[in-house]
Amino acid sequence: MTDTTGEQQTASRPSAIEQLSRRINTVVEKVLLVLGSAICLILFAQVLCRYAGASLGWSEEVSRHLLVAITFLGTTAAYKRAWFIGLTGIGYWFSPGIERLIFLVMQLLTLCCFAVICWFGTLYTGKAWYHTSTALQIPMALPFSVIPTAALILVLHVLADLSKTLRRGRHTP
Repeated sequence: MTDTTGEQQTASRPSAIEQLSRRINTVVEKVLLVLGSAICLILFAQVLCRYAGASLGWSEEVSRHLLVAITFLGTTAAYKRAWFIGLTGIGYWFSPGIERLIFLVMQLLTLCCFAVICWFGTLYTGKAWYHTSTALQIPMALPFSVIPTAALILVLHVLADLSKTLRRGRHTP
């Protein structure tokens, strides 16, 4: 198959890592919907309880932890959907081979960044196991575990993109 620039494109099936990346993203997006709905319901219940003269002491803490989880997991969904600001176009000044090399280097740097976040997030989560939250009295490692989890998902997404880039010739956003 040839595209409009005359380059050969492969019509191959997605690799196993690309399929896994898609499946995990589907699950993450459903989890995001549940977490967002939970925040809305908890805060609505808190408002109702305050008008009734009582307060849910745990609602603020739970909402905060859920918001942090949405932020980190939302990052993985945004990356997968390519909703981040990109630097496309720089490689077009060069030959397709140089453009592909630039894109591969960018992906490898991104992979290293997410791997470092995963590593330090795991260490930080482990250290937080003995600290408890104020209202819920749960180990802080539970809410902090979203950091290495999201970073690991991001590593998977970058590996899927890297696989896709290596299978095709020129990067097409």
